[in-house]
Amino acid sequence: MKNAIQFSWIFGLLLMIVNPLLAQTNMFIDNPVATEILLGNYNPDNYKPAGEPADYETIIQSIVNEVSPQRQLELLEYLDTFYNRNTGSDTLSLTTGIGACRNWIKAYFDLVAKDNESRLVTGFLEFDATVCGMTHHKNPFIILPGMDTSKHDILVIEGHFDTRNEDGCDTEGYTPGSDDNGSGTVLVMEAARVLSQYAFDRTILFTTPTGEDQGLWGATAWADYLKAQNIDVLACLNNDVVGGIYCGKTSSPPSCPYYGHVDSTHVRIFSSGSLTSDSPHKRMARYIKMIQEDIVNQYMDVPLFINIMASEDRTGRSGDHIPFRRNGYTAVRYCSANEHGNGAGNYPDRQHSTRDVLGVDSNGDGEWDTLYVNTNYLARNTISNACVAASLANSPAAVSCTYSPRQAGIKIRFEQDFNNYDGFWVGVRFNKSHKHVFDQLQYFESAEELSVNLGEMDKFYVSVAPVKDGFIGTFSEEYLVNLLGTYPVVYENELRIRNNIPNPWAEQTVISIDHFSGKGSGDGEFVVQDISGRTVLSKRVELNPGENQVLVNGDELMAGFYFYSLRQANVSSAPLKIVKVK
Repeated sequence: MKNAIQFSWIFGLLLMIVNPLLAQTNMFIDNPVATEILLGNYNPDNYKPAGEPADYETIIQSIVNEVSPQRQLELLEYLDTFYNRNTGSDTLSLTTGIGACRNWIKAYFDLVAKDNESRLVTGFLEFDATVCGMTHHKNPFIILPGMDTSKHDILVIEGHFDTRNEDGCDTEGYTPGSDDNGSGTVLVMEAARVLSQYAFDRTILFTTPTGEDQGLWGATAWADYLKAQNIDVLACLNNDVVGGIYCGKTSSPPSCPYYGHVDSTHVRIFSSGSLTSDSPHKRMARYIKMIQEDIVNQYMDVPLFINIMASEDRTGRSGDHIPFRRNGYTAVRYCSANEHGNGAGNYPDRQHSTRDVLGVDSNGDGEWDTLYVNTNYLARNTISNACVAASLANSPAAVSCTYSPRQAGIKIRFEQDFNNYDGFWVGVRFNKSHKHVFDQLQYFESAEELSVNLGEMDKFYVSVAPVKDGFIGTFSEEYLVNLLGTYPVVYENELRIRNNIPNPWAEQTVISIDHFSGKGSGDGEFVVQDISGRTVLSKRVELNPGENQVLVNGDELMAGFYFYSLRQANVSSAPLKIVKVK
């Protein structure tokens, strides 16, 4: 089992490395009207809906009420009829295989467009690449054109529709893929249906790429196509494994705590970026958390909470948001809090196996009595995607600010005319928290200068999001404030290692190392020892000026008591205790 898991991780990493070298060719959109819309070459009046535009609160409430778990269940049931959705499976059959499935998704998108005054445009992004013996592939899509062609940055909501079982290129056997990634597929389909009744400033592209399970082929085609056409992307929301609520016996860390654990109220957001280096992807994750928890949850009977993860994806795994990030686009991944498997196959869990079915009919009455994909949970994740997309689609552009540290706080001035905005949200992360989430959010009415008071805090990160007509813009680049002096603080002879956070821990813990100028410059070795003094983990640490971090994942240590230290030039720091549980 251990060797199989390790092989799966190695295979995934190889795909991440090799896939860009095997670039897709002959990429084109089969509908020229869609191409012109993505480029912004169209008359918005041709796609304007009847009636007056809805306000922000009305749109959010409508999304919460409109997303249908029952409809998504019916879509999942129909997806299962295609039997095999492997990227290399049959493209000629009208009822089974990848070809029949992509045509059905496209036909569904056509109906969505027809039901909304034909204001939406559908098609396929086609490309050539040899994947499991198949050389030509198609990504179904539907586009909701924006009403303001001066805003050239589009939004992308995606979820791959291909599947696999234990054999990654089994093109004839049963590959149900109900959670991975039937859940993400029907999320995109339902989000398109619900959002299609509105008009937004920015264009929204809904798509279900192919070839994810063999190396992110379809998403790479999209990212490369948009980049080649100089089309900006404000955000890519990738949805992969977003319906399951049960923890399997295996699960790629950081993930669920123990076998059989149930979680239907949290979702993980994976994105690139560290705690101390500013990242548009982590800023987008914080934006998603704010929209969901501070706005959308008040309208939901069962709220959804966002877990911002430290890593870009699970250990040794990858997803369709990564090609967008590689091309310079802001991208995140939605993924269930609990996963049933680590994708290795040849194990009792469901992911990447013939057991990734929608549910079971244990009493033979023809009705599901156990659903492995919880459609109420899937609906909550669909609501989150749709509400975030609606917020971004009409959001004002990000602001640029100048910051002036003051006693117990900071003053913020805007390079743009503050009168163009109704107000501003200021997000603050305290340095001591070592978290990717905001420790504090404050709303300010529009003014030429904002004064943020933070009491005893002497070091923190701050960013600002503008508000216009209720719609919240993305957060600005973070600014590091150090009220003790100019960062990094200079000490003559100090290299300081801090207590890990959290401690005790199970999934992941963070150790911060302060590197000041003078003694202790260069690389170091982070060492973990058990209570007998035996070294059980060692990592090379590149020490840059300021704060450095070491991440330790749950799969790197067994449960127990340990001590860690930093070694450099034959000198070790005082050992600190670390407690690993489960």
